[in-house]
Amino acid sequence: MQNCYKILINLFARPALLFVLFTTGCAAHAQIQSVTVAQNMSFGAFSRGNNGGTITISNSGTRSVTGDVALLNLGISYYESIFEVEAALGTVVSITNGPNVTLTGSNGGTMTMQIGSSNPASPFINSVAPPGRTAVRIGGTLTVGNATASPAGSYSGTFNITFHNE
Repeated sequence: MQNCYKILINLFARPALLFVLFTTGCAAHAQIQSVTVAQNMSFGAFSRGNNGGTITISNSGTRSVTGDVALLNLGISYYESIFEVEAALGTVVSITNGPNVTLTGSNGGTMTMQIGSSNPASPFINSVAPPGRTAVRIGGTLTVGNATASPAGSYSGTFNITFHNE
């Protein structure tokens, strides 16, 4: 039997920022007692050139870019998402990422976010006895279009991550 905790996260992006702000869970499970958000994802501050590109936050919190995107150091932090999983010792936990997310802009346009891999890698065996929790770190990649496709504005969308026990 396979039950889950589904994490639903709303994304809001300002012209240079992306934050994960909201989460909910599904029904309680006998082996996975809880999944909570300990840290929301942030891509930090950036500037988009004429051609766009990508910003990636790894599951260890490092940030990199491709294309015509410049990282800015304006005192705005960047970091991966951290989820805390409370489960029985020896529970095998796997993570299923939802589909890519289209963020829609307040001035038109879109950006796409792809959920990254986890650390520990999925599936993993829980080795922390309750009430202790295992920290699961997940990054992502934000695809920023050109000036026409991704104009400045506020962007929002939602992505799903499902935690299963096997």
